[in-house]
Amino acid sequence: PRFNWIVSNPPVHNGLQADFRVLRLLVRGAARRLRSGGELFIVVQTYVPLGAMLADQPKLEDVRTLSDDGRFSVWAARKRAQGGGGGEKKAMAGKRKREGSCPVLCERAGVPL
Repeated sequence: PRFNWIVSNPPVHNGLQADFRVLRLLVRGAARRLRSGGELFIVVQTYVPLGAMLADQPKLEDVRTLSDDGRFSVWAARKRAQGGGGGEKKAMAGKRKREGSCPVLCERAGVPL
């Protein structure tokens, strides 16, 4: 299946040791699971180098931090739109406006902006 959004707060530890294996798998596989123009939202502790991981993915664009309270960061990235029609991208943009933006999602998840 293809999704409009993937929202995750993946584990980044194995016991007391930092372990980014699950996060790397999530980031590498996101583009295969997202529809064209779909969004990936990930919450991680601020020290996690997620921005670099997302930037290394050629099918993801618009990598950005939506919130950072000094302890946790909310990151977002969008799958590059395919084709020249733009119809799906426009429909998704309208859907996001109707259903709520990431600040609304973050608020629902209890993440301060």
